[in-house]
Amino acid sequence: MNLTITSPLMHSSDAKKVQTALINAGYLHGKADGIYGPETAGAVRKAKYWLGYALKNVDYRAGDAFYALVTGNKQPSLAMKARIAARKRQLAGKPLGDKIADEAAKWISTKENPPGSNKVKFSEWYGVTGPWCAMFVTWCGVTAGSKAFSRSARYAYVPFMVNDAFATRNGLSRTTTPVRGDLVAYDWNRDGVADHVGIFDKWTTGKTQFSTIEGNTAVGNDSNGGEVMRRQRNITDVQCFIHVNV
Repeated sequence: MNLTITSPLMHSSDAKKVQTALINAGYLHGKADGIYGPETAGAVRKAKYWLGYALKNVDYRAGDAFYALVTGNKQPSLAMKARIAARKRQLAGKPLGDKIADEAAKWISTKENPPGSNKVKFSEWYGVTGPWCAMFVTWCGVTAGSKAFSRSARYAYVPFMVNDAFATRNGLSRTTTPVRGDLVAYDWNRDGVADHVGIFDKWTTGKTQFSTIEGNTAVGNDSNGGEVMRRQRNITDVQCFIHVNV
């Protein structure tokens, strides 16, 4: 086929073939549009990592050898298989919260397209076009292997998360000592109804300020900003912290 993609912004039939292979293998979600943009480039890097490429070769370039591996027409070498096994062992030993936060960090800078539409891979995957902060959290939870979250069922609405945490239901519970990968529900209006949710990363100033990774946010539009971002938050805006148990 002589397939060679070396630029991350190509628009071609080769790019569409790569996208189709990535979608079929579960590394990319959505449609194959032939535009080799950041999401496709990220999926290529993810596929290379889990196909056992050496770290120095885990990049966005896609050629015939990569295409043969990702489609299953060629098997990884013995060295690649050893790296795959080691990476799976490492992943299995990682705390669930770290898996959730690590997944969230992969999508920083992802934006709605077009702006203001609530159309983004996380809402398309969940199956609801609307404010998507909770759907982003659900994506990260499902991808990390958490049983607390379920595509198209739990969760697209932040108050449902909060209700389940208060009831200690579906693997969620309230906590006052959040760890990385736990959830943060915010009540901007102080009316008792959660407006937004993010993923806790770490404390930055004592126990008063902390960093998060959040979907559908922006500076100046905390709850519907259309982007995955790392944010700095204040404890006074928190309705509750939610621990993900399973």
